[in-house]
Amino acid sequence: MSEKEIKEHQLFISSYPVIYRLWRDNKERITKKKMFFKILLFTTISAPFRWVQKILYQRRINKINLNQKPPVFVIGHWRSGTTHLHYLLAQDQRFSFLEAFQAFFFRAALVSRIFMKPILNKLMPKTRPQDNVEINASAPTEEEHSLTNLTHMSGMQSFFFPQNLSYFSEYNLFETSPENITKWKYIYDKMLKQIAFYNGKNRQLLLKNPHNTGRIKILKELYPNAKFIFIHRNPYEVFNSTQHLYRTTIKSQFLQDFGEQEINERVLLGYEKTMMAYLEQRHEIDKENLIEISYNELSEQPMNCIENIYRTLKIGDFTEVKTNFQKYLDNQKNYKKNTFNPVPSELKNQINNRWAFAFEAWDYEMN
Repeated sequence: MSEKEIKEHQLFISSYPVIYRLWRDNKERITKKKMFFKILLFTTISAPFRWVQKILYQRRINKINLNQKPPVFVIGHWRSGTTHLHYLLAQDQRFSFLEAFQAFFFRAALVSRIFMKPILNKLMPKTRPQDNVEINASAPTEEEHSLTNLTHMSGMQSFFFPQNLSYFSEYNLFETSPENITKWKYIYDKMLKQIAFYNGKNRQLLLKNPHNTGRIKILKELYPNAKFIFIHRNPYEVFNSTQHLYRTTIKSQFLQDFGEQEINERVLLGYEKTMMAYLEQRHEIDKENLIEISYNELSEQPMNCIENIYRTLKIGDFTEVKTNFQKYLDNQKNYKKNTFNPVPSELKNQINNRWAFAFEAWDYEMN
């Protein structure tokens, strides 16, 4: 699937205040005006559903206390295996997660799922364009998608407005004011409560979000006993795959012009800043609440890897769900990973210089 085949935009089910704020901050450099007006149109159409959902459910959602069953966060840079790990862990029915339908229709999902979810299932592609992973309306999804519809305070807004890096800097790295951090924490917690309510509030949340990789300190303040699973991958492979992600998927969401060289620089900068932030903050997590695994470990010995996660984090009895994991893995045996040409020498030199800390931290060979 090419980026031209992706007709939808993540901001379709947003709200007037969010869309206005994004327009105000970026209006001089918005070039995809047709798509922006389409976003405004869908925001208008969905307004009654958003209002009804808020009236019917918000009070009950606010009563949920997520620290009774602290979330499990899957983190790591984009294209490091976070999705595969998330899908695999989601086979444990004791967890609940954000599904694709709720992510896309977040502000109206509770009042529209009976009739809209089957429609979305038919309209969605069968696989993700960036990696051919099977998807449907019930597939586990990262919550940053929903956050973009709730507030401008999301690092993913820099995917939509790539000329504006402030969303990434302020709300992934929190290079912002204490007041903004307080606001972000309130909005994020409220969002997770709604995810929990949608799935059944008595189940433990399993969340996958690469944007959270540099947010450890803030997430710990919100959920002191949360569990973290960090996955890393060979930096050269991450670069190739993230570049491919931009070309096949993120580029289709651009509302501003952004060229190939700019994309390469964004990939370099995003990894550099995100992974350094993680390394600076991981000491905030108690040892019994953090495990680091590698993509190779998960790919080559998945059952041993998952068992180690369960044992280290004490998140349940592995033997009770072992069969579910094996069944899922058996169904994935014919899956073929993307293959890429070697990184050009000029870009490899930049990777070696700017990402040297990551090669050292996780013992990858530089060449």
